[in-house]
Amino acid sequence: MAWWRKHKDDDEWFADPTKQREPDPDVQLVKLQASRTRWWRLVTWVTLLLAVYAAFTVSNTPTPATPKGVSLNETGKQAAYSITEQWLATGHPLGAQARVVSWDGATRTPTSGGAVYRHVLTVANGARWWRVAVAVNRDGTPIGYPNASPVAVPDTLTPDGTVGWSGTIKDAQGSDALSTLVTQWAQALTGSDADRLKVIMADPDPASVYQPLGLAGQFQSATVDRVAYADMGKVDKENQTSDRAFARVTISMTGRDNQPVQYGFDLLLADPDGTPRILAWGAPGDAPGLREYMNRWHGNLLDTASGTGQGSGPSPAPSTN
Repeated sequence: MAWWRKHKDDDEWFADPTKQREPDPDVQLVKLQASRTRWWRLVTWVTLLLAVYAAFTVSNTPTPATPKGVSLNETGKQAAYSITEQWLATGHPLGAQARVVSWDGATRTPTSGGAVYRHVLTVANGARWWRVAVAVNRDGTPIGYPNASPVAVPDTLTPDGTVGWSGTIKDAQGSDALSTLVTQWAQALTGSDADRLKVIMADPDPASVYQPLGLAGQFQSATVDRVAYADMGKVDKENQTSDRAFARVTISMTGRDNQPVQYGFDLLLADPDGTPRILAWGAPGDAPGLREYMNRWHGNLLDTASGTGQGSGPSPAPSTN
């Protein structure tokens, strides 16, 4: 019986099925090392693929070329001015009234002796416009006499009314209320009453200040030439309207010798189909970039009534509205 008991205890056939066997530590170590090896292989492959991708991306990124724009602070600028003015005064090659209107930049040109700087200036004589080019060395000495070529400019000041704006939905119909508002605004803007201009702007900031232009001459009229719904604010997609609109305005005044003078403006409007309000103004073409109440004046008001240009009145802090 002793032999039977010993054989029963050692034979797996007679083992108690409810008794859990102890795991073999050697087997567990091998499994752990194998799992770690698989993970490390995966990490290695992913890292290698990312490195190859990064190297490929960098190698195929084009190197930005050095821009060849016109420099606004090139060598010999003052010398080019002086040379051109002396040339215009000696013999009046472009007319007795010719004068330099602007310096339009310079380009560096390589030569057999190094490099020269070719400056371009605009010259007007009251009847025609010219583009004058003069090349100078680094020390400002010219390498030749100036060169002049005529510039064609439009012979009419009539605006092209077909040019609209970007960022619009469709054209709108200007109302009588808008025409009245624009006339009141134009009278205040061209005049010298800052309080009147502020009232018309209806700025929600009580500390806001607006600077009138104080233009010389007599106000004649203000016309709304074009209105379009802007793709901003509250847009009604079904009716293709908006509570914001752009407008182009012409202000007519009587200038010197009773000659008519016109000024052009773009306006940003609120509630164009109801009770319109002017939110901002700028030059023709500026409408898409106008922001509400951007014309607030953040300094001492200019004394436009006396024409002295001296500051007067309060100096409000810049508004955050």
